[in-house]
Amino acid sequence: MRILLPIDGSIYSDRAIEYICNRSALREKTNTLYLLNVQKKVPAKAAQIIEKNELEGILDDAAKEVLRPAKKALEAAGYKVKTKVAYGKATNRIVEYAKEIKANLIVMGSHGRTPVKNVLFGSKTSAVIASCKIPMLVIRHKFKDEPGAMQVGVCLDGSEYSQSVMNYIIDNLPLFGKEPTFHLVNVVTPYSGILMPGVSAFGGPAMTAKEFESEQRSPFVDAAKPFYNKLRSEGYNVVIAELKGDPSEEISKYADEKKLGLLVMGTHGGGMIRIMMVGSTTMRVACMTDLPILLIHKESVSKKSKTDKK
Repeated sequence: MRILLPIDGSIYSDRAIEYICNRSALREKTNTLYLLNVQKKVPAKAAQIIEKNELEGILDDAAKEVLRPAKKALEAAGYKVKTKVAYGKATNRIVEYAKEIKANLIVMGSHGRTPVKNVLFGSKTSAVIASCKIPMLVIRHKFKDEPGAMQVGVCLDGSEYSQSVMNYIIDNLPLFGKEPTFHLVNVVTPYSGILMPGVSAFGGPAMTAKEFESEQRSPFVDAAKPFYNKLRSEGYNVVIAELKGDPSEEISKYADEKKLGLLVMGTHGGGMIRIMMVGSTTMRVACMTDLPILLIHKESVSKKSKTDKK
């Protein structure tokens, strides 16, 4: 696995470094961890005053101050680390370098909480999500590692995004640590009972509350069954969580109750306006929890996985 970790010396970057350092199982399966620091271009007026060599030296020194302690911490944790300094717009340089090294995963720290104030995950993180199809692990400012094996919440609705999520997990199981428990979470809308008993809006027989729920659950059940069987055959613990209510509220509540350490969700991405917001359910869940969130694009997994339907 090739992991890209863009850092800027902030506490949010420090949290991402700490998270990666604590993942021994991930370290064992990581070929190289790439650290990237992006320095802003100096305004043209300043460039006219300061000599080019002197200016480059100032920027390089600033980058080294950020990269040096991060590299030291990651190498102490057992990772093979490569560093790179880039110049210009952070989003562009991150996406370009991720493609250059063929990264399997981008890990970024983020402060974002509310969709209006912080564009969900913070402007840089959101822009990278919108510009790149590579899976991204977003580490929030506050997270707590619970003792024992990781509890992983996998949010599934049976859509094509869910299939990409399941494929990525199967292909990258070391990311989730040793002996994790996977919680396959699905949320359906409760039966409203608006229609007259026994009569549908089209004059035919109406669904019962049980039939209504079963109809909604069907795509999840069909998609999750081979995934569940695959994980169980590999010796992993798997929990099925069938919830009812508002998806974002129920997922967040379940995460708190079960002390989940990570949420995995699909996202459509594609364009800054659309990413605002990564998908409404994903956005709202992100605003209601401080958990790290692994975002998987539909296009993230190109090859067939053993969970794909035949």
